[in-house]
Amino acid sequence: MSVSNPAILIPVLDDWQSLDVLLKNIAATELPSGRRVDVVVVDDGSRAVAPPSDGLLTGSLNSVRILSLKANQGHQRALALGLAHIYNEMTPDFVIVMDSDGEDRPEELPALIRAHDAAPENIVVAQRRRRSEGVVFRLFYQLYKLLFIWFTGKPISFGNFSLLPRARLSNVVFNSGVWNNLAATMLKSRVPITFVPTQRGMRYHGKSTMNFTSLMIHGFSAMAIFSDIVIGRVILMLSVLSAFVGLAVVAVVVIKLGTTTFVPGYATNIILFLVTFLSLALITGFLMILSLLSRRDQASALPTQLVNDLVREVIHVAPRAAAQRGPA
Repeated sequence: MSVSNPAILIPVLDDWQSLDVLLKNIAATELPSGRRVDVVVVDDGSRAVAPPSDGLLTGSLNSVRILSLKANQGHQRALALGLAHIYNEMTPDFVIVMDSDGEDRPEELPALIRAHDAAPENIVVAQRRRRSEGVVFRLFYQLYKLLFIWFTGKPISFGNFSLLPRARLSNVVFNSGVWNNLAATMLKSRVPITFVPTQRGMRYHGKSTMNFTSLMIHGFSAMAIFSDIVIGRVILMLSVLSAFVGLAVVAVVVIKLGTTTFVPGYATNIILFLVTFLSLALITGFLMILSLLSRRDQASALPTQLVNDLVREVIHVAPRAAAQRGPA
């Protein structure tokens, strides 16, 4: 039984130098069962497009195509559009998503593919053993993971570096959450997930653009995928706090009116402030729930519907077979 070429999806914004290095390393990586890959590069509105040379199409690298977007869409939306293009136009055995900067190592590809071969119906994700950023960044990253568990009830310990079987691709591209965060959408898809421990690679060129602001936006976008659960848990937490405040109010009233114990005047003011604050918070929370439920009857535009409108052109690098034949 023949196996169709898998695809690798790589978003790029101006970093074409790193992409060349990555493609060379993919070509030099021996994949299980002698597989060769078709690479789909999403140019997310770069200042200039620098297609790789067809001389790179050796080893495990079969072909390269570049989707040039009409405007910058952001990292996650670029991934969503790339997955939509693959779903609409290609029939790969599976799709591997990775970044172009070198932090997702091509050396890990065989491990991901072997995990897929062992459980073909599962999504496979790369789980980094440890992060290499500074101590402060890692502390905030751990805080983000704790908050994610608290608000969604689900642990998240992986990013975009993953393998999606063809049969499971629809579970992702037809979920509107993929516009915001791919990893969280995979969690929400309820597809079984296989975790593969990996090492973080060194960037080929430049420095990481991930900072505290980026991490905060990333965290909120991930939790937004589970907005119904998050809002429900916030309401529950506020309800519990309101119950405690209510008990405190009753206790103060009983002590002040039923006993001779001295109660400071400011205690009553503080309690009234807390009651007012929590009441407003509860009302806001309920309005958020109503807003969320009202949007459920509105169909969201999916990447598969918009990909043709947002792609300016598709640039094909000659397949390896054609490159080997040379000009007629």
